[in-house]
Amino acid sequence: MMKFLYRFLEIPVIYQIVGFILGPGGPYLRKKINQKVFNPPFSKALDVGCGPAPTTPEPLELLVGLDVNEDYIKQYTGGYIDTDPQLVLNPPPSRKRLGYIASATQMPFADGSFDEVRSVSFFHHLSDADTEKTLKEMYRCIHAGGRLIMFDAVWPKRAWTRPVSWFVAKYDRGRYFRTEEQMVAVFKKACPGDWQWKRYTYTFTGLELLCLQYIKK
Repeated sequence: MMKFLYRFLEIPVIYQIVGFILGPGGPYLRKKINQKVFNPPFSKALDVGCGPAPTTPEPLELLVGLDVNEDYIKQYTGGYIDTDPQLVLNPPPSRKRLGYIASATQMPFADGSFDEVRSVSFFHHLSDADTEKTLKEMYRCIHAGGRLIMFDAVWPKRAWTRPVSWFVAKYDRGRYFRTEEQMVAVFKKACPGDWQWKRYTYTFTGLELLCLQYIKK
């Protein structure tokens, strides 16, 4: 039964409807959070595990989506699927978004291609080993002075005060929900350094995200 429901969620419109039902107030609260986190905006950003539509602000020049779902990429870009990684370095003037089908553990882009790499609600779908590989790829793809910004769902600190958050974590497609402490530990192991993190409530039903940020020296 659950496998059927998870496959149903691969349909972009169903994915968005379910998100709306379980996360009322999400767009409003996310906008306020994004205004704090993505300030100042960078020029060129990679959105890993992008889904069917951005949930973070557009960068100044180019937003690049990466996902394994072809339908998501088409909706994200308005019908395009890009295959030449060199377009990232010299995008067509008419395009403000590009989209690639690829694994996050082996990205097709050259070193230092981006000012920023971001992801939203992605890492709870990855094991610790794949999380480490993905973070190292993200790190490789930003230049010195670039930043990593990751939002990901975590277990509520007290299940009885966040029952909807606990329910979503329990039955989410992602099999690797972590506590805040576990999430920080795996990120620090993959990319040692000065990580900054903060916990946010991003829906009126109490769903929680941990935001982790890192500046590449």
